Amino acid sequence: MKRKLMLGLAIVLALSTVEVPLALALEDGAKILEQRCTVCHPSSRPKSKQKTPEQWNATVTRMMSKGAQLTPEEKQILVDYLSKTYKPE
Repeated sequence: MKRKLMLGLAIVLALSTVEVPLALALEDGAKILEQRCTVCHPSSRPKSKQKTPEQWNATVTRMMSKGAQLTPEEKQILVDYLSKTYKPE
């Protein structure tokens, strides 16, 4: 009985931390948008768009080809943030 209780608690604890990385990634994505994208244009520009993940990926890739400085990890965080926050309704 005690073993099952401990296993159950471990599962609940593990599942409760799944949302935390997503929340941190969204926060990081917002920071990247404000810090990197506003070098060339106001943040209101991308915020006024509604795009699919594929469209956001293409947009960020295009911006990087024009000089936006992002690591591959930062690019993924930004694309994920934009895709979740500014998506078609």
